[in-house]
Amino acid sequence: MQVFSGDWAEAFHKQINLDGTYATSGANWTLGKLALVLDDKAVVLHLHEGVCRSVISTSADNATPNADYVISGTSDTWQDVLAGKTAPLMGIMSGKLKLTKGSIGSLMPFAKAAVDLVNSAKKLDTEF
Repeated sequence: MQVFSGDWAEAFHKQINLDGTYATSGANWTLGKLALVLDDKAVVLHLHEGVCRSVISTSADNATPNADYVISGTSDTWQDVLAGKTAPLMGIMSGKLKLTKGSIGSLMPFAKAAVDLVNSAKKLDTEF
């Protein structure tokens, strides 16, 4: 499946809730919607208290105003993140990923939740 496509977003949504690991690590997540952006495409995750309520595929332009947090990266960077080579928050701190909306400080307590989300994504058949 093409990364951040509608099919990918639907599969990611199901996988997050199926795994159950995010349910524990994200139990205190009440920060709203998280957009992941690659070029002109994006997915917006609606995360709340350990449940992924939805993952929607959209354009980068539509994702930004509707998200509380926006993380963007290049294809190479997202490949590294989804392969588990780059942890999401470390990617932000190193500049490989750009946090263009939201506060890194409010995301830091959810480093484990971010890893669990990536682990769910790693189980998908993803093409770039």
